[in-house]
Amino acid sequence: MPVAAASWAAAVLAVRVSGGEAAMLGIILAFCSIVLLVPALRRMRKQGDRGRKFAGMFARAAAVPLAAAALVCVCAGILTAERTAGPVASAIAEGRTVTGEFRASTDARAVAADRFSGGSRYITEAVLQQATSGGQRFSAAATVLVIGGSGYEEVQLGDRFTAAGSLQATEAGERSVALLYANGRPEVETAGGWYGETARIRRTFSAAAGEHAGVTGEDAAGLLPGMVLGDRSTLDDAVETAMKNTGLTHITAVSGANCGYLLAFVFLLARAVRLPRGWAAAAGVAALLAFVLVVRPDASVLRAAVMGSLGTIAVLSGRGKLPAALLCLSITVLLAVDPWLSGSYAFILSVLATSGLILLGPRLTELLSRRLPWPLAAALAVPMAAQFFCSPVLVLLQPQVPAFSLPANVAVAPVVPLVTVVGMLAAVLAATVPVAAGPFVLISGAGAAWTAGVARFFDGLPGALVPWPSGAAGVILMVLAAGAGVWLLWRFGPPGNAAQPPRAEPAGTEPAGTGPAGSAAVSTRPVRPHRHWAVAAALLLLPAAAAAAWLQLRPGPAPSGWMAAVCDVGQGDGLVVRTAAHRAVVIDAGPDPDVMDNCLKRLEVDTVDLFILSHAHLDHYGGAEGVLRGREVNHVAYSTAKEALPGSLRMVLEGSGAELTRLTEGMASRAGTVDWEVLWPPARRKEANENDASSVILVTMDSPAEPVPGEPHGSGVTMLFTGDIEEGASDALLSRHAWLRDAGVDVLKVPHHGARNGGTALIEELNPRLALISVGAGNEYGHPSPEILEGLRGSGTAVVRTDELGPVTLETDGSLLSWVRMDGH
Repeated sequence: MPVAAASWAAAVLAVRVSGGEAAMLGIILAFCSIVLLVPALRRMRKQGDRGRKFAGMFARAAAVPLAAAALVCVCAGILTAERTAGPVASAIAEGRTVTGEFRASTDARAVAADRFSGGSRYITEAVLQQATSGGQRFSAAATVLVIGGSGYEEVQLGDRFTAAGSLQATEAGERSVALLYANGRPEVETAGGWYGETARIRRTFSAAAGEHAGVTGEDAAGLLPGMVLGDRSTLDDAVETAMKNTGLTHITAVSGANCGYLLAFVFLLARAVRLPRGWAAAAGVAALLAFVLVVRPDASVLRAAVMGSLGTIAVLSGRGKLPAALLCLSITVLLAVDPWLSGSYAFILSVLATSGLILLGPRLTELLSRRLPWPLAAALAVPMAAQFFCSPVLVLLQPQVPAFSLPANVAVAPVVPLVTVVGMLAAVLAATVPVAAGPFVLISGAGAAWTAGVARFFDGLPGALVPWPSGAAGVILMVLAAGAGVWLLWRFGPPGNAAQPPRAEPAGTEPAGTGPAGSAAVSTRPVRPHRHWAVAAALLLLPAAAAAAWLQLRPGPAPSGWMAAVCDVGQGDGLVVRTAAHRAVVIDAGPDPDVMDNCLKRLEVDTVDLFILSHAHLDHYGGAEGVLRGREVNHVAYSTAKEALPGSLRMVLEGSGAELTRLTEGMASRAGTVDWEVLWPPARRKEANENDASSVILVTMDSPAEPVPGEPHGSGVTMLFTGDIEEGASDALLSRHAWLRDAGVDVLKVPHHGARNGGTALIEELNPRLALISVGAGNEYGHPSPEILEGLRGSGTAVVRTDELGPVTLETDGSLLSWVRMDGH
């Protein structure tokens, strides 16, 4: 365990520094390991058994983990240096336009359509091998994430293609060193060899599945390629959602579960026909190797095969110690080969699931085998053990708990190995002897139909998704719930090494584990069935009890009559203006995606008509992903003093598929019951700093009172959203829009969280009825400043502060403007 932990920590650090720094760190760690190990070896020579034992313990505790960390750092340094060697590093840093020759590392997958042209867009990871920029041609080995339009759907793993576009650097720690927004269609050279053959197998198998859709059903035809080969291109959206909501998504990709199911199925089948254990294991490994070759041995498939095999060995053998050591060794080797796995959720989930199978699998198998046949008990133990360990990370990715994940996984467990094995055979036959593939497609298609039916059935039940707190709170709550379940199993469950498949003993010999030699192998503690019933009841009731507690403790929805809201995002801005039922304009998103997402959930906002980012500071755009999460966003508008938005933000926004527009003075439109107009910044004015580039938006909400004939449409409550503009920009704004002094506003969002450099001109000139200050409690900047608060008091303006009141909603009856805390107080 220390070796794996040190390797992981080293990988996390090494991929976030330059190649040279990572290699130097590895050399330092290797030197430290040698310094610690040499004295230990000398003691082993000079001292007796006690000294050797101490030296060995010391080496294991310090020197060996340091050596493993050194290996990972050196490997990461070499790989990073290779990816950024040569002129490509300066091309990325300067954001140059290049024309390059790429080799695809993944299949292209569809992302949100381009809202400007309506055209499809695709994304693929590729290695830039040759490039031309500024008349210079150079070689490279940079991993680049390519985003392109029509034509990129043809790109498959191993293909070579030519593309042109601008390079943008990615964040530290990302697998790809740059993004390339490609222009035009690529010139694709289809891969030959094994990659080409596997691509043909995928195409012919998808076509064969479609040909039999009349018998197996459309759901099965779309799901079968995903279950067998990890190809989800034909999967129906409704089935995909149902699979996600029932915890079955892993079945539609080449995951450790698929590999584990296949290995377990072949092993158990071989044992059922009385093959010796060694031959059964060899058959399982052979089947797994064939599967990996057919689905293509890329990094994710190899990782899944390694992890799935280790977990399955733990369950089938009932021995946790050896697979645990192999798991830690595998983690170290995989991180040395690919240190970017350290930040991959897929890898994290694989390690957790495998750990669950190793630590809990044998105990669960033994516990269930007291009531069920051993093969069925082993099959049920797999999803249960994995669920315990993976749940904390899963709720971090999606703050909802699939209530029926366990029964859904148990229901499909018997057919998944069948679909995988028979489907793989059908895929090979469809590409080689098409006439013989039909029966195998029908058999595997029947299993896929059952799986799709199970997903749809459980997804349709009431309470299929249990709300769960997001962020750290949700993770901690799930860790406590899962930890309690694990503790119950270890406290009341059977001995860890007792789970063994039944096997025949030679005649005339004592059964293993009996007699003097075997008396210590199996616990002689009397079986107490009531204990196991208590454990089973606890396992079933614990998630329900945690969910019930959360439902009682979680904040309720916002008041139904709200017209605008200030989310409590801490030190930042996150404001919402209602345009219709379940629709809104969102202005800024604070620093935290989870906080902003939760606020919009409480406001029951499903559609964002317009998402405005006032300027490109993290406390205003950091939570942008939370606004986009699970919602339809029709338009994104922004302002910034720079030429473009930060690359990470732009990637998040473009992934939503919403149209991006730069805001300038004079823009105006209407969304539902809300009119909005941009008053700042001027189109041709270049602001000196990002704060003064903040967009200033005047929002007018229709009054709920009966409209007065002859009055212009949209007369009602006015709100001025000011971003972080400072005093000079405020004065220029009032100078350019002198009419604001006479019109005034009902609600003013105080600039820059109430900082002194925002000035008091807007407060004094506009005489707002209510001032909103979005600010973090106890912030280090001293916001809001005493000068701003004094100015508000002097003007007789009511003040709403999020650091004092938390999230707040505004309401009006047409004349009276009121505010209500979202917790109901």
